[in-house]
Amino acid sequence: MQKELLIPVGNFECLKYAVFNGCDAIYLAGKQYGARAYAGNFTLEELKMAISFCHLYDVKVYVALNIMIFERELKNVISYVDYLVSINVDALIVSDLGLISYLNELYPNLEIHASTQAHTFNINQIKFLKNLGVKRVVVDRELSLQKINELANIIDIEVFIHGALCVSYSGNCLMSYMINKRSGNRGSCAQVCRLPFKLEHNNKILDLKDKYLLSTKELNTSNHIEELLKSNIKSFKVEGRMKSPSYVGFITRFYRNLIDNYEKNKEALVSDEELEKLKVIFNREFTDGYLFNNENIYNMKTPNHQGILIGKVISYDNKKIKIKLFKPLSQEDGIRFTSIDKGMIVNYLYDKNKKLIREASKDDIVYVDNKINLKSLSDVRKTIDHKLELELKKLPVKKIPINVNLDISLNNFKLYVTDGKNEIIVEDNIALHAKKVVTSKEEIIKQINKTGNTPFIINNLKINLESNLFIPLSKINEIRRKALEMLERKRNT
Repeated sequence: MQKELLIPVGNFECLKYAVFNGCDAIYLAGKQYGARAYAGNFTLEELKMAISFCHLYDVKVYVALNIMIFERELKNVISYVDYLVSINVDALIVSDLGLISYLNELYPNLEIHASTQAHTFNINQIKFLKNLGVKRVVVDRELSLQKINELANIIDIEVFIHGALCVSYSGNCLMSYMINKRSGNRGSCAQVCRLPFKLEHNNKILDLKDKYLLSTKELNTSNHIEELLKSNIKSFKVEGRMKSPSYVGFITRFYRNLIDNYEKNKEALVSDEELEKLKVIFNREFTDGYLFNNENIYNMKTPNHQGILIGKVISYDNKKIKIKLFKPLSQEDGIRFTSIDKGMIVNYLYDKNKKLIREASKDDIVYVDNKINLKSLSDVRKTIDHKLELELKKLPVKKIPINVNLDISLNNFKLYVTDGKNEIIVEDNIALHAKKVVTSKEEIIKQINKTGNTPFIINNLKINLESNLFIPLSKINEIRRKALEMLERKRNT
């Protein structure tokens, strides 16, 4: 079974980073009806552009419509779905059972995925959803891989493999609504589980060192990728529609490489270097979660990004902090001091003699400005790697390979282009008998190969050329542009 890598995007910039780093599908939401109301999300016109862009690169688009719908909203929701169908959305991710049933009546050919908010965890629920017309189910994050494999024999299954975990049962948390009147089931969760709590026992408040009693770690299954790829799971989903483009790009490339390496070599190992980058990009400490029968899912010390340990404070005063480094540190890196749980950007970095430097190495003694009023010794963690961020901002080049055949004879210039699925033929009578200047095969090849800023690159070019012909180079360029534009439009649908 071919596996799908499904990546979240909260805006168009994140979408490009996901597509160009190798995702198979993306999920996103419009400005309404999605379970991440505070992500950037997409306007109607941006949704149309997003679907066209993704389809150009053979990437599927699933739109989240995964909140509970009020009856007064139904007319507008159906109008919204009409629009999504008209712009060729690949599937909708829905949690409201009534809406799922209604959509399958109205749009029998529209693919519906049951969202994790639908709280699906057993065979009877799977069968019920399948009978409603659901094609795929995103199962609860509380399930083990063994249990999921059993369910995957009935319907296509999608599973979260990386990202934030919810402390409550999937789709069944009312804490945010009860405390702040912001319902997670309406897309506006306030994440109150990330706040500090007190623990009462026998009418007494316990004196606990760690206060974040409900804050979970980040799910990270990369060390189990071979088990996942051998499973019956159809789609592997990363969480994070509110994450940055650099996070989206890195996490896409990270799992793309693991999947590809396994498919090619039957081996998928995470290098220490990549794991360290992953930790710097974002982590609240990692767990492999209930998926692999690990109930240690809490980080009660802090809900913040942890980064990596890079050193310790060995002295301080009101102006400077002296640090012994375990790992390199550069100017513009972000660091956090664990004793006070405060962070800062290293705008100025000094060597042991307090001279300005751009970077320091492992085992160096350095100084940073005491911008946070540190008054205690502390471990130091790197939470932003400036060099890594610059590296991740560089979008990889992604070109679509095409094959081109040219059949050229007197008064006939025929250009055939294919991407393996679509075929384009453009013909014109631009080939003339040469009176003085003969157009060479090399000149024709040069013009046809000018794919420039198009999304295409010519993988194979064959020419059948009659002798003693003159062909205006401008006309060759014109035909090439026309053919590639036609192919692009065809792929966009």
